[in-house]
Amino acid sequence: MKKTGWILLLCGLAVGIGGITPARAATNDVELHQTTAIINLLKSHYVDRDKLDQKLLNDATVDGLVQALGRGVQILTPEQAESNALTVAESIPATREPLARVEVIEPDIGYIRLADISENTVTALDAELKKFSDAKVVGYVLDLRFADGTNYPAAADVAGRFLASKQEVFTLKQSAGPSKEFRAVDAPQAVPAELSDEPLMVLINARTRGSAEALAGALHALDRAILVGGKTDGSAMAWDDIKLEDGRVLRVATAKIELPKGGQIFPGGLTPDIPVKIDPKVEQDTVLNSSTNLTLTASLRPREAAKALSEAALVKAFRGEPVDMGTPALTNDAAITNKSTTNPEPGATAPAGDEGAISEVHDVVLQRAVDILKGIHVLMSSRGE
Repeated sequence: MKKTGWILLLCGLAVGIGGITPARAATNDVELHQTTAIINLLKSHYVDRDKLDQKLLNDATVDGLVQALGRGVQILTPEQAESNALTVAESIPATREPLARVEVIEPDIGYIRLADISENTVTALDAELKKFSDAKVVGYVLDLRFADGTNYPAAADVAGRFLASKQEVFTLKQSAGPSKEFRAVDAPQAVPAELSDEPLMVLINARTRGSAEALAGALHALDRAILVGGKTDGSAMAWDDIKLEDGRVLRVATAKIELPKGGQIFPGGLTPDIPVKIDPKVEQDTVLNSSTNLTLTASLRPREAAKALSEAALVKAFRGEPVDMGTPALTNDAAITNKSTTNPEPGATAPAGDEGAISEVHDVVLQRAVDILKGIHVLMSSRGE
């Protein structure tokens, strides 16, 4: 199958900053003239002409601009500007590890979670990708939920591991100064060449920001990845605060990332191809506080809650009499060791009258991505690809 063939297959199954061109400038002159004419007509015809003073007109103009530009501009009180209350999202627990988590989800899916993209991330990633190649993984999950970063060259290098060399990854566009284009570079020989062909799922959410958001957007814009999860933050990468005469602060976006093929991140964020609803608190706890003693393979298996024994049943057990335990329960220990005799199928329910209950998989976003990769592999295998 060609490089993007699996994406086309899946799609069949699954459900401002810049100048004005001279030609546009002429049109704008006409529009400005019409705007001035409308204001003058209002001043002479409106029933309460005395209310249309210059201050009201100026304030209305500014309010209209702020509303039209959305997240690109804000007018803040000094206190708001000092605290960043309107622009800074909840902080994310810091990590010093280049890679937050890496493992093979059995039998053959490579999982990589990034928390912060830095120069060390690229070096550590190359070593893990070599291990994935040796394990003959058939697809990848790049987890960028709760990921951030300000190192955009490193983000381009990470993207280059999954792309053909020399492709445009993204462009930094600024209100002042030239634009800067980032391209994929040749990956080291240790990095498997088949990475540019294997299916790739990228997990995102509202706290995917900065260089991590640019990485997700670039892989998606180049038809290299399917985005799974929730909509991303969509913030600009640089802002300027300008103090006004009345003490307020004008906060304006001054730099943003533009994606290939005209794609945009700011201000709307990235919209997932496969949206998955999950409680934000559950997702944070599952992703950031998950136990490293429990493999992702085990965590994605629904587990049946252990059936509690009554006092009468305990007495029978003590006497050596037979006790009806119902369906054997899959405990956390069994899930860790993978030795349980019971392996409930996803979506299974406990037998009627059984006090045990199948617990849901907490990370439904990861589960969806894994299911899609498995489906792609089955379809490609059936076609002999």
